[in-house]
Amino acid sequence: MNISLRTALKALSQNRLQALLTFFGMSVGVAMVVIVSGLGLGAQAKIEEQIESAGPTMITIRSGNLRPAAIAAGGQDTSGGEQAEGNSAAYSRDGSDLAIEGNSAITEARKKAAKPPPDKYRSPPTPLGLPEMQLLKTGIANVRSVAGSVEGNFTLAADAGIPARVVHLIGIETAWPEMKGWKLKEGRWFTAEEVGSGKPVALLSAVVGQKFWPGASPLGKTIVMQGRPVVVVGLVSGKGVDDAGSVGLIPNIYTPLSLTQQLSGRDIYDTITVRSTSVAVTTEVSKAIMAAMRKLHGLPDDTLDDFRVETQGTSALPSMGSDPRLSRAVHANVVGFEQASWEEMAKSLRAAGRTFSLLLAAAAAVSLLVGGIGVMNIMLVSVAARTREIGLRMALGARMADVMTQFVIEAVVLAVIGGLIGTLVGVIALWVAGRGFAWATVISPTMLLLAIAMAGLTGVVFGYGPARRAAGLDPVIALRSE
Repeated sequence: MNISLRTALKALSQNRLQALLTFFGMSVGVAMVVIVSGLGLGAQAKIEEQIESAGPTMITIRSGNLRPAAIAAGGQDTSGGEQAEGNSAAYSRDGSDLAIEGNSAITEARKKAAKPPPDKYRSPPTPLGLPEMQLLKTGIANVRSVAGSVEGNFTLAADAGIPARVVHLIGIETAWPEMKGWKLKEGRWFTAEEVGSGKPVALLSAVVGQKFWPGASPLGKTIVMQGRPVVVVGLVSGKGVDDAGSVGLIPNIYTPLSLTQQLSGRDIYDTITVRSTSVAVTTEVSKAIMAAMRKLHGLPDDTLDDFRVETQGTSALPSMGSDPRLSRAVHANVVGFEQASWEEMAKSLRAAGRTFSLLLAAAAAVSLLVGGIGVMNIMLVSVAARTREIGLRMALGARMADVMTQFVIEAVVLAVIGGLIGTLVGVIALWVAGRGFAWATVISPTMLLLAIAMAGLTGVVFGYGPARRAAGLDPVIALRSE
């Protein structure tokens, strides 16, 4: 094998122009594979990011249940099945009764109607603390990240030098900005060590920063709260940060969770926010959280939840001021509707992603095919030009397998070197597209290795024919050729 490899490299060095042209053709094909895969993965990641930024994967848990008895958060239905799952009878087009025994919705409604509705409350409700946080981090499947938060208003000293006397402090964890889709405009984020130790640092929106220190950069400025100087380390923007309510009479300031708990004298959480791994499992995760929280709090069947688990759909549906019967029906069915809509959305996204990937793979396959044809052409030319060499080797005792191995190795070396060049070109092109044109790109190490492997496989496939032709030459005829 080593002798065949040295012979192949020597033969390629003697035909440099042909080899360079083959390298070029193969590198274009592999570069196309890298580029289109990077663009395809980037586009899918961008779509997922945009959907998640809208909130379908976000679940919020709060202590207490302030909704009316018939409308517990998350669709907990206590109406006894009153129009919650549709009419209790089904009819065909000709008006005759249909069999309803196999209708899952009606069967579920009957089960609910047979159960006595929960009508008891736990007062005061169990606060959200470390047991709930530990449960959500380790006891629930399909959870991507968990972050707690604590809020409170704090009065600033009159001589603080800031045109505000009261600020709204929001204590957050390191996962919070990513969950909320925030962007860093200047400065830096909190570190895990700062969040854990309660270091006095803060994040602001640019609007609040200019309101506090007009015409100056807020970074490095100090806000004194209860005698503790808190240093501004970053300016952020995003949903909820730039809203009018967060920069109004009582502006928001974001600090490490531990610091806010220390300043407020509380070791509990006001809210715990959970991100699911996909829009397709958000409703499933919310149901699992409700069941696990009820078990953790030891709530019997006749007692309503002493907490609220809200997804985007349930939190967007107000209940106050509506007809109680309408509210019961809507809130009892919103979980099922939300689950169906998100699952359909996820299926559609996966189908669109597969179609897009197949289209890109087809384009890359064409490019690799062109590169493979180039390898075959150069190998056929090489066989024709080296007929006497082949005849001489076979006359000196070389077997057909030795000749065939030599030419296959030459083809693979051509393809792999071209693949390495193409991989480098593809990575540079993706870097330029991402940095220069702000396109969504993803550079996957697995895809890079796969591209090089595909180049080697292309060399084997398209080099086999010329190698077999070389190995099949008659030594006598080969030696007579000019």
